[in-house]
Amino acid sequence: MKRTLLACLLAPLLLLAACGEQGRELVVGTYKNEETIVFSETSVQDEADINRFIEIVESSPATEAEMEGLPDYVVTINNPAESTMEWMVNIWEDEAGTIQFTRGLAGEDVFEMSPDDSEEVRDLLQLEK
Repeated sequence: MKRTLLACLLAPLLLLAACGEQGRELVVGTYKNEETIVFSETSVQDEADINRFIEIVESSPATEAEMEGLPDYVVTINNPAESTMEWMVNIWEDEAGTIQFTRGLAGEDVFEMSPDDSEEVRDLLQLEK
């Protein structure tokens, strides 16, 4: 009897705890003006896709290019459970579709993705060409 009562009391608590767990999410935004970024209402929550994005960003080589103007896209990887932003990447696309980017809020170093990685990231983030 005590076990049944204990199980009945703990089951809803375990369900609530499980429902509250959130993994990381990758969100894409665009600048509305110099001070405002509007983020998409949808996010990428598949951990494999998030890790692939990070892998591409980390493996992209630096370039001597200097970026001008606001980025075409801002990508953040957030951890809602810990109320933290883990990553921020500012993305510019050139006319050939190659992605160049900076890392972090005030990143000055510019990196460039290969054409294949640019296409993969564009698909992963569902960016328009």
